[in-house]
Amino acid sequence: MSVRRLEHAPSVRVWGVTVRLLHWTLASLVIVDLVIDDGGAAHRWVGYAAAAVVLARLAWAAAQGGLAGLRPSVSLTRSYLGLLARGRPPRAPGHDPLGLWMVWLLWTLVLLLGITGWMTRLDAFWGDEQLHAVHALLADALLCAVALICSASAS
Repeated sequence: MSVRRLEHAPSVRVWGVTVRLLHWTLASLVIVDLVIDDGGAAHRWVGYAAAAVVLARLAWAAAQGGLAGLRPSVSLTRSYLGLLARGRPPRAPGHDPLGLWMVWLLWTLVLLLGITGWMTRLDAFWGDEQLHAVHALLADALLCAVALICSASAS
C-alpha cells in the first residue's frame, strides 16, 4: 500500500500584518481588562488602550481605502441569510455580511466602554451608579458577543 502525499493549496493572506497585530492586540487587551476588572488605574488604562486600538484600526482602514469594504449592507445580509437558511452560504475571503455586523458591534462596544469608563472619572458623573450600570451592561454585551463568536467558530 502506498502513501500518497496530499498537496495543499497555497494559503491566501486576507489580512495584512497590521490588521492581524491590531486584532490580536485588541483581543488581548479585552481579556486582560476582564481579568483585572477592579475599576483601578490598570483596568482604566487597558480599557483606554483597547479603545485606542479600535481607533487605530479604523484609521488604518481609512488610510488603506478599506472603509468601504467594512461597510455592512442590509441587502447583502438579507441575501446571505437566505442562502444560509438553505444551507448554501457563499464562501469568500474576508468577512461575510454577518461578520461585518459583528465587527462593528465589537468595535462599538469597546469604544462605548472606553467612553463610559472615562465618564465615570469625571466630576459630573462621580458616584453615578447608573453610569456604572451602563458600563457593566456594555461589558456583559461584549462578553456575550465574544462568546457567540467563539461558539460559531467552534461549530
